[in-house]
Amino acid sequence: MPGNNNIVLKRIRGFHVGGRRRVVTGFDTRPRSRVPGDAPVAVDMNGDHMIGQLYATEYRQADARFALPVLLWHGGGLSGACWEDTPDGGAGWLDYFLRGGFDVVVSDAFERGRASFPPYPQFLPQPPEHRSLGAVWHHFRFGPEGSYPDPLTPESLRAHAYAGQQFPVEHLEQFGRQFVARWAGTDDFALQAYAELLKKAGPCVVIGHSQGGSYALECARRHPDLVRAVVAVEPAAAPADELALDGARMAPHLFIWGDRIDDNPTWVRYRAAAERYAQRLRDTGLRADGLRLPEQGVRGNSHMLIMDRNNQAIAAMVAAWLREVLPSSAAGAAPLSE
Repeated sequence: MPGNNNIVLKRIRGFHVGGRRRVVTGFDTRPRSRVPGDAPVAVDMNGDHMIGQLYATEYRQADARFALPVLLWHGGGLSGACWEDTPDGGAGWLDYFLRGGFDVVVSDAFERGRASFPPYPQFLPQPPEHRSLGAVWHHFRFGPEGSYPDPLTPESLRAHAYAGQQFPVEHLEQFGRQFVARWAGTDDFALQAYAELLKKAGPCVVIGHSQGGSYALECARRHPDLVRAVVAVEPAAAPADELALDGARMAPHLFIWGDRIDDNPTWVRYRAAAERYAQRLRDTGLRADGLRLPEQGVRGNSHMLIMDRNNQAIAAMVAAWLREVLPSSAAGAAPLSE
């Protein structure tokens, strides 16, 4: 494990990429007070706005062990913060891959986090979804349907969770502090911004979780010259059956699934769609591997397996797969430490 390796960086920088200037109208132009107690002033927000950008933080190693950077793409209702640590204060996948010698780029997708979101309802007409703690309890497979406890205490959360649950459910409130609004119907904006990020990053590895996994699959299909390996961690969708595939140019794929999926019809459907897509990839001659963790003896993982207590061990499985599938020219002088 790279956990004992020091992280030595030559650069950390943040930047926005993508987005276009759009005219947005429909704002109320009545005077308003900008400072409590101050006299109202005219504020006209109608006009040019930047729409569609994402935000990324780039971590560059002082001595990278791999030529290809790893891009980490988050899921719906979350931001890039989900890669940084776990709700109980443990290390996340950002820490793992940095200690393993990879350059890493972490994104906040369109309308999330530091990417900012366009005006609502002036530009995004539909209201956003704000997920509650109770809404994610069963959907993220922390516990059985209808088992969200009341009152909410660390003891009741653990008692109502699935037996052997790897997610630190006692810290559910800490997890909820990073929830952000999400809009439906914004996939095109997100994919355009991710395409711009790929162009800026150059050839790379993309690891996407949930909705980010779906975007990773689509971007690997659209941009085979830039995505050299893709890891889809419980993708919530897959490219449609009628879309063309160029297996001769596309990258190797790895699909990862946690536990208790058969207890949740939504995730049964998501996994089935992703596995149909994986089979289509294999039919073109492309390598598309599946990793069902329970079948490997790794049990208790939730949908948030990138935050589960054993997340570092799962990251090590991903790193081992990358070492296997990436060409030797992608590796630096030293391999990723075990």
